[in-house]
Amino acid sequence: MPQIPPSLGIDSLLQDETLLMSLSRKNVGLITNQSFLTQDYIPSAYALRKRLGEALKCILTPEHGWSGLIGEGIGIADGFDSHLDLPILSLYGKNKKFVPFITENNIDVILIDLQDIGLRCYTYAATCAKFLEACAELPLEIIVCDRPNPLGLHQKGPLLDPDLRSILAYLDVPFQHGQTIGQLLTDFNQTMGKPLSLTVLPCPPVHAPYQYPWTPPSPNLPSWESVLLYPALVLLEGVNVSEGRGTTLPFTSLGAPELDHYLLVEFLNDTQSSIRARPITFTPQSGKLKDKECQGAHLLVQDSSSLNALSLGINVLRFLKENYASFEWTPMGSSPLPKGEESYFIDYLLGTASVRESLDNRDFETRAN
Repeated sequence: MPQIPPSLGIDSLLQDETLLMSLSRKNVGLITNQSFLTQDYIPSAYALRKRLGEALKCILTPEHGWSGLIGEGIGIADGFDSHLDLPILSLYGKNKKFVPFITENNIDVILIDLQDIGLRCYTYAATCAKFLEACAELPLEIIVCDRPNPLGLHQKGPLLDPDLRSILAYLDVPFQHGQTIGQLLTDFNQTMGKPLSLTVLPCPPVHAPYQYPWTPPSPNLPSWESVLLYPALVLLEGVNVSEGRGTTLPFTSLGAPELDHYLLVEFLNDTQSSIRARPITFTPQSGKLKDKECQGAHLLVQDSSSLNALSLGINVLRFLKENYASFEWTPMGSSPLPKGEESYFIDYLLGTASVRESLDNRDFETRAN
């Protein structure tokens, strides 16, 4: 039977009786959601509540909330978990009530147990970085329970243009950064004027798709296939083509109304040896093309070891721009640029305008690196 990889940071913590005894004498907060399990398939928060008892004072949650199932971009209110008998404080959005809570309850230590996906635009690491900034003046100790990067150690894609910094592009790393959340937060902490005390409980950085069960850290990454294809299909969030949200195949399918999906499938199967594509028709139940029939493709991973998903995504954008008559870049809802200058979501997603500009200029040498 496949196993969760050994020696996750959370398991190291739970096996360290000296550290547990020290934490039990302090006031502890935990950044996590219900998706993150120990080797024994127990949610980290439940395992820590059992070992730390009343020392665990609160749960803090990133995007997608305590359940990990709330949709993307949705503001999340604070709450309460009756099983844990603990308040749930949201870190996502403009809510900053967690800062006075930490102060008023004399929180000494913040534990972090989150699964990063390996892309800069995935908001968990950025949320933790902003948390460190918000608490920079507090006498807090941070302990990160690390987890492997499911996309592996390779770095790909553009660096961040500081003018495009946002929650989607916050850390100064490549788009596909090749690091764990512990490594990301260690480096970010050192850039702060007054770094916090931060310790990482390490884990093997092994990239091991299919070798252990995948627990969805957010609602639209339900499978290993969706994770492996995420660097490709997340780019469709910046255009008027579905990335499969609102269907049972998020981030493994794509489509749009009146798209020549047979031509798309032929293109994918002729140019990509690591995947196979099949034509499908679907109607998203949510998302930007809600209730619109879409013609598209379902992608099947054939060889994860040779898959360059970011390069695949850029090639898909190029195909769509050349072959889909209704293709459009999605404008930002409220442009941060001066009046009259348009800004595009794809630029903030990638942290650079260079990819869009290259495709607009028909620069077929655009590379994912």
